[in-house]
This record gives sequence, C-alpha cells and structure tokens, in this order.
Amino acid sequence: MTEAGSATIESLSGDRPSRRPLEIFAALFVAAGLVYLFHLGANALGASEAYSAWAAAKPGVGAIVRTPVLHDPGKQVFYYVVLHYYTQIFGLSEISLRSMSAIFSLMTLALVFALGCEMFDESTALAAAAMWAFNPLAVVFAHTARMYPMLIAIALAHLLMLLRVRSRPSIMGGIGCGILGAAMPYTHMAGLLILGAEGAILLRDLSRGKRDTIAWMAIVLAIALFLPYLPVAIRQSQDLIYGHWLDYLGPPYNYPLAGKLAAGLVAAGATSWLVFGRTVERDGDEPLRVLVAWIGLPALAFIVGSVILHPMFNPRYLSPGIAASSLLIAAAIGAWSAKWRNLLAAGFVVACLIMLPFARSKPQPWRDLAGQVAGGGASEPVFFESGFISNANTANVPNGGFPFGYYSVPFDYYFKGTNPRIVIPGFDAAAARMTIGERVSAASGGWLVSWKDRDGVKSELPDANRFRVVETYRQPHLAIYRITAIK
Repeated sequence: MTEAGSATIESLSGDRPSRRPLEIFAALFVAAGLVYLFHLGANALGASEAYSAWAAAKPGVGAIVRTPVLHDPGKQVFYYVVLHYYTQIFGLSEISLRSMSAIFSLMTLALVFALGCEMFDESTALAAAAMWAFNPLAVVFAHTARMYPMLIAIALAHLLMLLRVRSRPSIMGGIGCGILGAAMPYTHMAGLLILGAEGAILLRDLSRGKRDTIAWMAIVLAIALFLPYLPVAIRQSQDLIYGHWLDYLGPPYNYPLAGKLAAGLVAAGATSWLVFGRTVERDGDEPLRVLVAWIGLPALAFIVGSVILHPMFNPRYLSPGIAASSLLIAAAIGAWSAKWRNLLAAGFVVACLIMLPFARSKPQPWRDLAGQVAGGGASEPVFFESGFISNANTANVPNGGFPFGYYSVPFDYYFKGTNPRIVIPGFDAAAARMTIGERVSAASGGWLVSWKDRDGVKSELPDANRFRVVETYRQPHLAIYRITAIK
C-alpha cells in the first residue's frame, strides 16, 4: 500500500463518527427506563398528583382550563390536557398517571444527549446524560404525576431547536421552535423566564453583529401564541400574590431598601456581563456562556424577586436548568481534562445508584386513611379545612383558596364511600371547632384532615372533656386526627 493510500484510509477512519458513545448511551437509556418504571404504583398519590388525576378526569378541554383558574391557581393547562387524553387510553391508575412522567423523563435523557452532541461532542453528551440519568431528582420526577418532567422535556427540546435555527436557519424550524416555546409557559409560568433568558442570548448575538432573524421570529411566535392565555395568567398571578404568601412560600422578607437595591444591582451586573461581556471561549457560538445564561438567568430572577418582593424560589421551578446543568458540568470539566470528566461521570452514576434506595419520597397516607374511614361506619364525617395551606403566622387570615378543602381531592381519589365530607374554614378556628363538635356528637365519631401544625390545629379540636382526639398521622403540612365522642 502506498503512503498516500494509507494516509487516506487513516483520514477516513478518523472522520467516521464513533459508534461507541451511542451504544453506551443506548444501554444507559434502557437502564434508566427500568429505574423510571420501577414500582410506579407502589406509593399512593400525593396531594398534587391527585390534583393531576382530578384535572385529567374532567370531561373536556374547557373544564380542564377552568380547573387551575378556579381551584388551583398557578398551574398551567397544557400538562392537564395532555394527561387527559393519555389517561383516556390508559386509565387513571397510579401507574398510568405516573407512566407519562416516566416517558417524558426518558425524552429528557435523550434530549440531554442530543444537546450535548449539538453544542459539544458525543463524549461530553454521554457524560452529561450519565450524570442526569440516575440523578435522584430525575428519578423522583419520573415517579411523580406532575408537570415537571413535561416542562423539562419541552424546554430542552425548545433550546435544541433554538440552537439549530440560530446556526442553521429555516422557516419550518423557526415555526417548530416557536410552538415549543409557547408550550413552556402553557405548562408552567417559569417558561416565561426561560424565554427571557433566550432573548438575552439572542441579544448578545445581535450585539456582536449576528442577526438571528429566524431565532427571533421563534421567540416572537412563542410570545404571540401565549398572549390569548395572558388574561388568565394575570388572574392566576393575582391569586398567587395573595395565595402564596399564605402558602409554603411564606410572607415577604423584611430586607432593608439598601439590601434590595444591592440585590437588583448585582442581578443587573451579572445579566449585563452575560449579554455584553467580552468573549472568553474559543468556540464562536459560546456554548458555555449560552448554558450559563439559560440556566442562571431564570434562577437569578427568582432569587432577586424573592429578596425584593416575597419568597418565590422553589427548586422545582428551575428543573429544566437543573437538567441542563449536567451539560454545563460535563463540558466545563471536559475542557480541563476529558479523562477526569469521564471518571467523575462514572463515579457520579455509582453514587446516585447507591443513593436511590434512600431517596424515595415518603409514602402518602390516603390509601390507609380510606380503609380506616371505611371501617368506622358510613355516618362518620370527614372534615377538611378550606383556604390556602398556611404557615402559623397567616393561618387565620380569611381567604377564598380551595373552597372544597385542599386535601379532599386526594382523599376522594381513594375513598368512594358515602361518608359526609364537611368543609370547615381553615381561617376561623371557632367556627371549625363548633362544626366538628356538633357533627361528631351526632355520628359518635369522625376524622379531621388538617394542613396546620399542632399549635395551629389545637384551637379547632373539640373539648377534650367530651371528645377523645388521637393524632394518627403527621408530616409537614398534613395531619390526620381520629375524633370520637366520650360516652
């Protein structure tokens, strides 16, 4: 063989993409699927999951749209609509409800790999996918019938499409990107912050002389498609401003004005550097800066909003960025040492697999409660507190949240008996105490399902001289009491 022929063969062999990363990813994908699908129906649905089932069981899209508007502010409709049609085929069992989340979680894993290939290379993509596949948070999302796995998958798919139309513009790609962009806020309002971060990324391109016409068109299309829902979103936001300060997010922090101004200036400075700062990467597309902006700007908005307005930060809202962080970590370590990146990715997988048995969520009590209520007699009432789930400082503030009682939905998913369901005002302890005493006296027994702590619920419980009260279950924001009349 001539020297030139040998060089040609070596060149062709070097240019041919390696199948090994793809084969390893396929094995990783199958293993992750087994983990995501394992014991989907083992635990009872949580309260939020029961709301997903409740919304999905509505007769049509119109009723589904009204559900978060009237009864569960802050929840967007797209997940409920998709789940509605999914459960029409597969039913409303725990396995069916959660299996859709497992499917979206597997889609997320494939998208992490695809994004890694688009932004970096196959080895980086494989390391990132490995770090996300068995992350306890990814497994929890896969096992939970909520919108977050869908939000992560849609957000990553949108980012992938945006990067492609940014580098290889096409009208159809821009339209698809815009539709995916609109799907994000229709799934969760945090999607609006992701669109804002993507706008900042495109603004940086514009400042460097790159127009990104199709990419801008996609962002504008996403916003235009969301505009018809904007009045509903504004109304929900008003409920959230009122409801969430009663909810788990807590009352506003009393930071001094100087502290709030400092937080705003730090956020403005960080954003300005990401958009207008000098280039530090050799790659002209700046993939690391893109990831930092896409992950960091929504998180920064939540943090600064929590300081200036009231607490609004919850890690679940940043779930797309958390999944994308595996790409950022793999790429950053790989830029330093590919060997250490691969070793750390493998070690992280082993650590996650060790942690998984200990990372399961606590079993929910609704199956057991349904059995206990059924055994107590059909005349015994079950009491639920109306109002937003409150902390101790705001539990007595009148409000119109969850007029049917927040925990009646998970209870009714499991209990089909005829026992009276009685709503008591969570913000009026005296009225609740009187109602409980009267109805339990008439039936000789009853149950109270409360979101209050022990001190908060004490004023609702009837006279200890006339009634025996036993706390049968307690976890944060949930307690169950068995109440019987003393004869």
